[in-house]
Amino acid sequence: MMAVHLTLDNADLAKTYDEISDSQFHKGCILVKKLGVKPGDSILDIGSGTGRLGRYVIGIIGRCGRYVGIDPLEERVKLANAKNEHGNAIFKTGTAEDLSSVVDDSIDVVYLSSVFHWVLDKETALQEIYRVLKPGGKVGITTGAKELNSVTGMRLVTDRVLKREPYNGFVRLEDSTQQQHGLTTTALVQLLAQAGLKVNDVQIKETARNYATARETIRFSEASSFGNYLNHVPVSLREQAKADIEAELEKYRTNGGIQLAGYTIFAVARKPGNSEDHTTL
Repeated sequence: MMAVHLTLDNADLAKTYDEISDSQFHKGCILVKKLGVKPGDSILDIGSGTGRLGRYVIGIIGRCGRYVGIDPLEERVKLANAKNEHGNAIFKTGTAEDLSSVVDDSIDVVYLSSVFHWVLDKETALQEIYRVLKPGGKVGITTGAKELNSVTGMRLVTDRVLKREPYNGFVRLEDSTQQQHGLTTTALVQLLAQAGLKVNDVQIKETARNYATARETIRFSEASSFGNYLNHVPVSLREQAKADIEAELEKYRTNGGIQLAGYTIFAVARKPGNSEDHTTL
């Protein structure tokens, strides 16, 4: 299985993501609304990145709320902290699998916006999330629908190019990190249920991303994957692959730029309250 490399990120990728991650931000706002985040809530934002969605959430919870954002990428945490002006909010490095700095039953809402597919040990992460949630607390997740991501969007364009010469002799499409670590809708619901969480709402929504140029499209893929885009392509072929993918993307150009559709899962689950039976029959 191809690993997700956290060491490929850098200040430029972090800055790029902060500037052109509108689609991720808007999906995060939809998730926050589904979660019913309100003033005074305690929030754990796993994979908080450069803090765009976090700053929006901090505005909702107000001074009486409490916000903790964690991310394994130091450059993104630096950017988030540089823009943080709230004493009741903190951004720090950390991973979903180790929430040991958060006490049991202390969080109203946990969310992972465009993040869960990058979490390697999803079972452990959900066990930790269950532990830190208050009884009745909620967890929200947005992630690509693996069962649909090969028929639309950037994955379709990328794979179409990599099936050609000279790549097809060296590249296994199933080795991409997105394919290795992504989830189908059914698999996500199963994981949530197995963790003891009550699944309240699951939706698959078609979402569109608009880019000014083919180059910007690739820059977003590199920044949102913190350098892992095309890591299943031999280094000697990556620059040529990018050029060929750019050319393929140009076929999608309209007067408004390049628009790519995709399918995103929006899932909300809840930790049972103290009076509820925690078993599922």
